[in-house]
Amino acid sequence: MKMKQKLKIFNTFMTMKTSKYIIPALLLMAVGANAQTVDQNVTVEREYQPVIQDAGKISSVPEIIEPAVEKTAVKYTEFNLPLPIGQNIHTLSAAELERQRRKNPNGAFVRVGLGNYFNNMVDFALPVIKKPNMRFDMKLNHLATFSKEAHSTTNAALMFDNYFKKMDLYAGIGLRHEYFKYYGDQFDRTGAVTDLSALATGGLAKYKELNLVRINRTAKTFSLDEIANSPDNDVFWRFNTYVGVRSLPNTNGLRYLGEIQYKTFDSRNGLTENIIHTKARFNTQNGRNRLGLDIEMQNMMYKSDIDAVINVWDSYTVFSMNPYYSIERNSWNLRLGVKSSFSFVHGRPFNPSPDINAEWKAVPKWLAVYAGVEGGYNVNTLDGMFTENRFLYSDLRVKDTYTPLNAYIGVKVKPAYNVLLDAYVNYRYIDNQYFFVNKDYAYSELSSASLALPNDSVIYSNRFNAIYSEASLLKIGIRANYNIRNLINIQLKGAYNDWKVFDIPVAWNKPKFEADIAADWRITHNLNISTNVFFESERFAKLDDMSLRMRPKVDINLGASYSYLNWFTMFAKINNLINNPYQDFYGYEVQGTNVMVGAAFSF
Repeated sequence: MKMKQKLKIFNTFMTMKTSKYIIPALLLMAVGANAQTVDQNVTVEREYQPVIQDAGKISSVPEIIEPAVEKTAVKYTEFNLPLPIGQNIHTLSAAELERQRRKNPNGAFVRVGLGNYFNNMVDFALPVIKKPNMRFDMKLNHLATFSKEAHSTTNAALMFDNYFKKMDLYAGIGLRHEYFKYYGDQFDRTGAVTDLSALATGGLAKYKELNLVRINRTAKTFSLDEIANSPDNDVFWRFNTYVGVRSLPNTNGLRYLGEIQYKTFDSRNGLTENIIHTKARFNTQNGRNRLGLDIEMQNMMYKSDIDAVINVWDSYTVFSMNPYYSIERNSWNLRLGVKSSFSFVHGRPFNPSPDINAEWKAVPKWLAVYAGVEGGYNVNTLDGMFTENRFLYSDLRVKDTYTPLNAYIGVKVKPAYNVLLDAYVNYRYIDNQYFFVNKDYAYSELSSASLALPNDSVIYSNRFNAIYSEASLLKIGIRANYNIRNLINIQLKGAYNDWKVFDIPVAWNKPKFEADIAADWRITHNLNISTNVFFESERFAKLDDMSLRMRPKVDINLGASYSYLNWFTMFAKINNLINNPYQDFYGYEVQGTNVMVGAAFSF
């Protein structure tokens, strides 16, 4: 079934030029600094990328279904960004001091750790201003490995909140530095690992890139030496600053949010992306119900210092609006809306989708049913794509994704006071779904050097390209939580994925089954043990017309923390316990068993 239709291309376009910005050296920020409500307790959390995405976006949950967790003064959690080299380095949980009811009047802490493979980490959080109506927080984190899989991320951020009687003024600024090596294998036409600099064809042989999605240049021809001697590392800089104002959650009448954010992504070997993201949200009382409108505008601007080689995109704008009507009752709620996104210059000009969801608390203390039909237009920014796969080809700009239909239905059950089950079915139809494949080059007959071996007629680098297809995804999943008096907590997420693709033979690098299990156990007042298990079934990589089976991901991790004093905690973590040499992306094997030990200090 095809959904592509011939659409009349808009004549209107927007071209925006950016000026260079200056980042004050004293304001070290993290690109992930997002606006968030900060209460009087210090809670620092890692930016966790779940293995399994939520089925829907129902925010209201029967209060009796959610396990009650006692709120306490201080909480240390995993707030640093994990290195996504195949879950091989997991961030380590420092003292869960909220379980031990320790007192820490300032809410500041520092955490350090060292391990094999030259793995190291530093976390730091400090509330500079801590008043009932005002917060000014600083955080810094660093996580790195300097083995063959060299990778280092350093983030810093400042976040400000000032609560007035009926509104909240918030702002933040951040900076992130990321260094990594392209350590993955390269392959010949048969899929055998090869050393491009040693090919018998010779370094002067010419190779033309394949499967290039044209933006502002055609496919180019490179010498073998140029491909083989591409930079073996890269550096990303990410800058982010935002300011906004919003009404408080309990405000009667008009509720609102206005925010403007400026983000920059800069690759040493590739493109620079500047984004101005503006949001405005309003909803007001309409009898017993609420009438609302959400508006967003994203202005994307691109540049490069080497335009002759780099595939530079024109600047463009995506404008979205979402009017809706919300009915909220004690035992049920319903949202009726429609989303419309307009993309100027690139992609589909008009991208409509429904925005309908509902929830019914059939048995308020035990059972709730939810369902929805949604969709949306997603701007695949450089920032987001190179976070998902840092090994992308330096000038790759992944096309935006349009999901005209995202339907789901689920049920939440609480068979016992400390058990929560959530089962769902989710179906999505996606236009322009992207799939990552190793970037390929074909020997050019115009080359002055002859082809020595047939196997060298096509080569595959350790960078990745994106190919596209209309696709559908049927996901059947379950989420579960079990908690015993805050002593033992077990969480499980699992899903079955049925991908259907219409323009390519296989949904490359997509698993059929996936699961994520996490558990922690407070053995004594001071000793806590945790475990994580990540699983993804076999996936397939594409080399030429070959479909290559990739080893399933099975990653088992164990950790422990011991709180010796009110202000001092020791911890240890063993990752990839079974030493599984799986790959997140074809050619990139993850670290083997690795251990990290460290300490956390509160002050």
